[in-house]
Amino acid sequence: MAPVFSHGDLRLYLLNLLDEAPRHGYDLMRAIEERSNGMWSPSPGSIYPTLQSLEDEGLVTFESVDGRKTASVTDAGLEWLATHSAEADAVFAQQEGDSKAMA
Repeated sequence: MAPVFSHGDLRLYLLNLLDEAPRHGYDLMRAIEERSNGMWSPSPGSIYPTLQSLEDEGLVTFESVDGRKTASVTDAGLEWLATHSAEADAVFAQQEGDSKAMA
Protein backbone atom coordinates (compact mmCIF):
# COMPACT_ATOMS: atom_id res chain seq x y z
CA MET A 1 0.00 0.00 0.00
CA ALA A 2 1.37 3.42 -0.98
CA PRO A 3 1.82 6.02 1.75
CA VAL A 4 -0.66 8.85 2.01
CA PHE A 5 0.70 12.36 2.25
CA SER A 6 -1.44 15.31 3.22
CA HIS A 7 -1.22 19.05 2.57
CA GLY A 8 0.12 19.46 6.12
CA ASP A 9 2.89 16.98 5.35
CA LEU A 10 3.94 19.08 2.38
CA ARG A 11 4.11 22.20 4.55
CA LEU A 12 6.33 20.37 7.03
CA TYR A 13 8.57 19.00 4.29
CA LEU A 14 8.95 22.39 2.63
CA LEU A 15 9.72 24.25 5.83
CA ASN A 16 12.19 21.58 6.95
CA LEU A 17 13.97 21.65 3.60
CA LEU A 18 14.07 25.45 3.61
CA ASP A 19 15.45 25.35 7.15
CA GLU A 20 18.44 23.47 5.70
CA ALA A 21 19.03 25.92 2.84
CA PRO A 22 17.17 28.32 0.52
CA ARG A 23 15.76 26.45 -2.49
CA HIS A 24 13.70 27.00 -5.61
CA GLY A 25 10.55 25.02 -6.38
CA TYR A 26 12.08 22.42 -8.67
CA ASP A 27 14.84 21.74 -6.14
CA LEU A 28 12.20 21.23 -3.44
CA MET A 29 10.29 18.75 -5.63
CA ARG A 30 13.46 16.75 -6.31
CA ALA A 31 14.50 16.76 -2.64
CA ILE A 32 11.11 15.44 -1.50
CA GLU A 33 11.16 12.73 -4.15
CA GLU A 34 14.70 11.70 -3.15
CA ARG A 35 13.99 11.70 0.59
CA SER A 36 10.86 9.63 0.13
CA ASN A 37 12.79 7.14 -1.99
CA GLY A 38 10.61 8.00 -4.98
CA MET A 39 7.36 7.26 -3.12
CA TRP A 40 6.20 10.89 -3.24
CA SER A 41 6.80 13.22 -6.14
CA PRO A 42 4.84 16.42 -5.52
CA SER A 43 3.74 18.29 -8.62
CA PRO A 44 4.31 21.96 -9.37
CA GLY A 45 0.54 22.31 -8.84
CA SER A 46 0.99 21.40 -5.18
CA ILE A 47 4.43 22.88 -4.46
CA TYR A 48 3.92 26.42 -5.76
CA PRO A 49 0.51 27.12 -4.18
CA THR A 50 1.81 25.77 -0.86
CA LEU A 51 4.88 27.99 -1.08
CA GLN A 52 2.61 30.96 -1.85
CA SER A 53 0.47 30.12 1.17
CA LEU A 54 3.58 29.90 3.35
CA GLU A 55 4.69 33.29 2.05
CA ASP A 56 1.23 34.78 2.71
CA GLU A 57 1.53 33.51 6.29
CA GLY A 58 4.99 35.06 6.67
CA LEU A 59 6.70 31.67 7.08
CA VAL A 60 8.84 31.92 3.94
CA THR A 61 10.20 34.73 1.84
CA PHE A 62 11.36 34.82 -1.77
CA GLU A 63 14.25 36.47 -3.53
CA SER A 64 15.76 36.13 -6.97
CA VAL A 65 18.97 34.08 -6.94
CA ASP A 66 20.69 33.46 -10.26
CA GLY A 67 17.43 34.34 -12.02
CA ARG A 68 15.36 31.83 -10.03
CA LYS A 69 12.70 32.60 -7.45
CA THR A 70 14.25 31.09 -4.33
CA ALA A 71 12.43 30.54 -1.04
CA SER A 72 13.95 30.90 2.44
CA VAL A 73 12.38 30.16 5.79
CA THR A 74 11.73 33.23 7.96
CA ASP A 75 12.11 33.58 11.72
CA ALA A 76 8.34 33.06 11.97
CA GLY A 77 8.74 29.88 9.91
CA LEU A 78 11.40 28.62 12.29
CA GLU A 79 9.09 29.32 15.22
CA TRP A 80 6.27 27.46 13.45
CA LEU A 81 8.58 24.48 12.90
CA ALA A 82 9.60 24.49 16.57
CA THR A 83 5.98 24.43 17.73
CA HIS A 84 5.13 21.63 15.26
CA SER A 85 8.22 19.47 15.80
CA ALA A 86 6.16 16.50 17.05
CA GLU A 87 4.12 16.57 13.83
CA ALA A 88 7.29 16.74 11.75
CA ASP A 89 8.80 13.80 13.63
CA ALA A 90 5.63 11.75 13.01
CA VAL A 91 5.55 12.56 9.29
CA PHE A 92 9.21 11.70 8.79
CA ALA A 93 8.96 8.53 10.89
CA GLN A 94 5.94 7.42 8.82
CA GLN A 95 7.79 8.14 5.61
CA GLU A 96 10.85 6.19 6.78
CA GLY A 97 8.68 3.27 7.88
CA ASP A 98 6.81 3.22 4.57
CA SER A 99 10.10 3.29 2.67
CA LYS A 100 11.40 0.30 4.62
CA ALA A 101 8.14 -1.60 4.13
CA MET A 102 8.36 -1.05 0.37
CA ALA A 103 11.98 -2.32 0.19
